[in-house]
Amino acid sequence: MDTDKVIQDLNRRFAAALPEFYRRRIIFWRDEDKEFADKLDEVVLENAKVIALTGNNAFSVKKLLSVDDLATNYLVYSPLTYNRLDDNWLLDIQLYSEEFRADLISIWMDEMGLAPNPAMRKQVKNYRAYFNAKDRRLR
Repeated sequence: MDTDKVIQDLNRRFAAALPEFYRRRIIFWRDEDKEFADKLDEVVLENAKVIALTGNNAFSVKKLLSVDDLATNYLVYSPLTYNRLDDNWLLDIQLYSEEFRADLISIWMDEMGLAPNPAMRKQVKNYRAYFNAKDRRLR
């Protein structure tokens, strides 16, 4: 996916009306394959700040989002994977936030109208060669 298209999509999501009782929007950008890790510096958003998780800054990010700044919109770039839920210090924030993905599998799933759950994602990933043909995805 093109970086400009990603920025447009993120700006559109941050500009959308907030759900009832929300004062800001936090979006977690999941990128386990680190496809955009080297392009993250190019991502400048109109109405949000960008934070990248490194594996060593989870506590400071949690403090920022939970205590220090409760009004600003944030995009949290997460190239990390966790073997256990207990290892993810930001899980509580992720549960009330939105998720964003810009990898090929996510684009295909969106194109086919599939639910973005982990089990379905794993199946599409397993059959990547099959879904690589556009006519199959259209059917």
